[in-house]
Amino acid sequence: MGNLIVEEKKMGELSLFVIEVTLSLTVSGFVIFTLSKDLYQLILELCGTEARAKFWISYLNVMLVITPLLTVFIFGKSGIVSEASFIFFKSALGCILTGMFLSLGAIGFQIMQSIPKKGLQADNPWQSNPQE
Repeated sequence: MGNLIVEEKKMGELSLFVIEVTLSLTVSGFVIFTLSKDLYQLILELCGTEARAKFWISYLNVMLVITPLLTVFIFGKSGIVSEASFIFFKSALGCILTGMFLSLGAIGFQIMQSIPKKGLQADNPWQSNPQE
C-alpha cells in the first residue's frame, strides 16, 4: 500500500510537470507564430542574405523555446505542489512569461543596437559611427 501512494505521488508530479512544459511550449509557439513574419523581414534586412537570416531566425526561435522552458525547470512548482490548483497555474504562467520576457528583451535589445541610427550611413548596420 505504501508503494501505491508513492507511485500516485510520482505520477502527480509527472502530470504537473507535463502541464508546465505543455504551457511553456504553447506560449512559445504562440509568440513565434505571432512574430515570425515581421521578425524574418527585419532580420533579413539586417543580415543582408537569406541564408544568414534563416540561421538567425532559427536561433531566435530556439531561444524563445528554451528560455521559458528553463525557467519552468528551475522555478516550476510541479515537484512542490500536489495538485493542479490556481496557485500552480499562476506560478507556471509566471515562470513561463518571465522566461519569455527575458528572451524577448534580449532579442529586442540586440536588434535595437543593430538598427542604424537616423543620419548615419545604412551601409553597415553593425557600425554605430561611420566616421570612427
